[in-house]
Amino acid sequence: MRRWIIAAAAVLAACTPPTSAPEGEPPQLEAPSLPMADAAGNRMEALTANASGQFCSGDSAWCVARDASNVRFIHNGAETPLLTFTEDSTPQIWPVIVRQDDESVLIGLTWSQTAMYSGGGAEVSRVTLYKITPGVRLVPEVLTAPVSGAISTRACFDEDDVRARREACLDEYNFTGALALDTANSSGPARFVFTTLATSYPGVRSRSSDSTEQAPLQQSDLQIVRDETCSYRRVLTFNGEGYDYDTAPPECADYLEP
Repeated sequence: MRRWIIAAAAVLAACTPPTSAPEGEPPQLEAPSLPMADAAGNRMEALTANASGQFCSGDSAWCVARDASNVRFIHNGAETPLLTFTEDSTPQIWPVIVRQDDESVLIGLTWSQTAMYSGGGAEVSRVTLYKITPGVRLVPEVLTAPVSGAISTRACFDEDDVRARREACLDEYNFTGALALDTANSSGPARFVFTTLATSYPGVRSRSSDSTEQAPLQQSDLQIVRDETCSYRRVLTFNGEGYDYDTAPPECADYLEP
């Protein structure tokens, strides 16, 4: 899987035009409540950081650790390397473990891609799940899914733009994705429900259009709106090598391509 990080987003406040606060409460995506289990015997649990900086299951049978250049997992005290990485491509430990009925587990790492724009920036994160089977050396990647996206682009370049935009001088795109165990599954490996929420502000936005050529904003535009296409629910089923979506998800490049 390609790993990359572009220069970190950093925008000086002095270079960013003032932005009006959105009206009303923004939509929210409810996070899965852990632990959760299905009828097949699969279980999704939280990993909790200990004093050593490792993320461990509640019974400490499984831990995941990361240092400056590698990630390793620990099963009943025995350490095994998972992967190495470079300084410009550092993953975070996904604080969740899926323990399956066949004694294998799924653990995850979150990889982020960032970018800097003139007057804006972006950060997009995806989680990759790895299947670990005790006694088997091969640790395959079985799923990669987007879990967050935060992109802002400047839309004001002079005082006329500021007035036309009602001081809402950033187009903002936000995306959240949540993986949950499908508790309706009654046999076989873990099955997942993947739910997403995508929003834009002010009002409906598109990165493919030039905001300076659009009509001036109205007061009613100063709200965060849900993107119905990129807010979706999918079921993911294991095919023996990896996870398949029941229906292909939309690309959602406005939210997921820095």
